[in-house]
Amino acid sequence: MVFTDHRQTGVRDGKVLYTIESGQSSLYLAKKEMRLKDFRFQEYDATGTEVSTGEADSAVIDTASNDATITGRLRAHSTDRGASLEVNGGQAGALTWANEDRILRSGPDATVILTKDDGSRVDARRLTLNLNSNRLELQEGVQGSWTSETKSNAVAPDTPVAVSHAPRP
Repeated sequence: MVFTDHRQTGVRDGKVLYTIESGQSSLYLAKKEMRLKDFRFQEYDATGTEVSTGEADSAVIDTASNDATITGRLRAHSTDRGASLEVNGGQAGALTWANEDRILRSGPDATVILTKDDGSRVDARRLTLNLNSNRLELQEGVQGSWTSETKSNAVAPDTPVAVSHAPRP
């Protein structure tokens, strides 16, 4: 089945968890997969407040597990974190989402750009983002500047911290 201007809403216990909109969605029942092109998403917390938004070029979603392989560019913004993530995994599908573990992982040589609303920016070529543990790992070619926050300075950020990492041999 092929849908144009498709919108899907995920609901649990009567609460909206996410919405996905795509220019084109193709559903393959026998393969248990959905292919999305030019899609946008919104994620909501338990109170119904939008916590993140994003868009991507295309994805193949396993309809049994909701795991996904994303190709091209992914852009996402976390409202509560005040941070944006842009990853270009290329056309080889170098960006994967493990739904049950809530882990986003890029393959080697992806272009990763992490920015904060305060202007901080860090670039890398590989990332692992675990949304369950709120842990982000950037690897290979990591460079940039990031203003860290602590409980004592959450309102007034401290001096930017320079981040650099030489590629592993």
